[in-house]
Amino acid sequence: MVNATENDRNQIVENLRILGICYLASGEMNKEARNRLSPRVLIKRIAEDSDPRLRLALIALFIRHPQHSTIVSDLVGQLNEPARTELKTFYTAAVYLQRFWMPRLKLYIKDFPLLPDLYSQELSLPKPEDRHGKNGLYALADWHASRSPYHFNWRASYLKVMDLLFAQLRMENNYEFSRCGESQPY
Repeated sequence: MVNATENDRNQIVENLRILGICYLASGEMNKEARNRLSPRVLIKRIAEDSDPRLRLALIALFIRHPQHSTIVSDLVGQLNEPARTELKTFYTAAVYLQRFWMPRLKLYIKDFPLLPDLYSQELSLPKPEDRHGKNGLYALADWHASRSPYHFNWRASYLKVMDLLFAQLRMENNYEFSRCGESQPY
């Protein structure tokens, strides 16, 4: 029997899979978790989740679906701490990483808009354009570490998300497996 927390996590993972973020999912679709969540609900539930690995998936979600940036500010206003800070942090990481990896991302994702910079000024961080996001990424990792109860190397964690995303994009590009979910924008 699956408990409620595990079922909630499965539902989030399956919704991420539908949106093309597959590295958290096992090989088979979880039928109990197939209910589609709106992007607003999905992002909110990820930001509020206790699992840091799941929250890190926000980075891949925003990079793969930059159109969801339009709901971030509104969601931030609805969240309590620490979820509010986590959403701002992982969204800002996606902004920096998108610019840092732009040439490589363009190999796999042909046309995507740049994520708007919503929080660098508020968090007293460098602009995303500074050294193609590198300065901001380093400063964000330090900022995040100073506020986090977890003793993680946040920069390495952000970059690991990109490693996982690029591995997935490379496999998709090489047709080693079909797109992990029947990704349909919603």
